[in-house]
Amino acid sequence: MKYLFTLMCCMVVMLPLHAQERANEQHKGAHIKFEQTEFDFGEISRKGDDKRCSFQFVNDGTEPLVVLAATTSCSCLKVEFSRKPIAVGEYGMIHLMLESKKVEKGLLRRIVQIRSNSVGGTEILTIKGIAKD
Repeated sequence: MKYLFTLMCCMVVMLPLHAQERANEQHKGAHIKFEQTEFDFGEISRKGDDKRCSFQFVNDGTEPLVVLAATTSCSCLKVEFSRKPIAVGEYGMIHLMLESKKVEKGLLRRIVQIRSNSVGGTEILTIKGIAKD
């Protein structure tokens, strides 16, 4: 019984240490990490100006990162990004523009797939809001 209790105590102590070690581990190869992956515009007037937002990311890998493509779920969404390599530890931006005149009335949820040479492959960015007349 004492042996089992000692074993359980050791596991409880070791688990957080292992988790911390994995959190500090740097990715091998390029790796894109976004500060946030969702943006809420709130209420949007369909008769108003275009809405813009930006998503900042860092290359926390070991090789230069290149954003290859961005695919949107709607023609109302335009994406702008640099195709220049992002060095290790450097930051980059993905800029989105929502053409409010092209969205339908009601709840709005659009996604953008970001393809890069990151070890993770594809990342998903989401915008949402409520479109009103």
